[in-house]
Amino acid sequence: MFLSDLNANEQELFLDLAYYVMGLNQEHKNAEIDVFDSYTHECHKPGYEPSRQSQIDFVIKELSKTKLSNKRIIMIELFGIMLSDDEFCANEANFVDKLTEKFEMKAYMVKRIKRWVEGFNDMVQEGYELISRK
Repeated sequence: MFLSDLNANEQELFLDLAYYVMGLNQEHKNAEIDVFDSYTHECHKPGYEPSRQSQIDFVIKELSKTKLSNKRIIMIELFGIMLSDDEFCANEANFVDKLTEKFEMKAYMVKRIKRWVEGFNDMVQEGYELISRK
């Protein structure tokens, strides 16, 4: 939704990070794969193959250098993929805490972002229900 505001390098780093986040719950679920695919299209990189999974600390370090508004975009979009399966596991929560610290973001802002994404997801689901209602 907001990934077009990132530059090309940040988009690739984000895609590597998003793919990494998908595996935090020990599997890549279909809902997560669908969101990841939508991210690759939004970044104009369909078929993007993440290549820095073993260098995730480097990816985080590079993304931590971006401006605050871009860090917020990254958090919004990461929550989008983490919450797409309607689960938020301990590994994901711990990773968000780590990222919050590395990005030097306020915890209350990250909680606010998470609530916004949850609300957005609820609104989208409600829209689908309204459309399919007879």
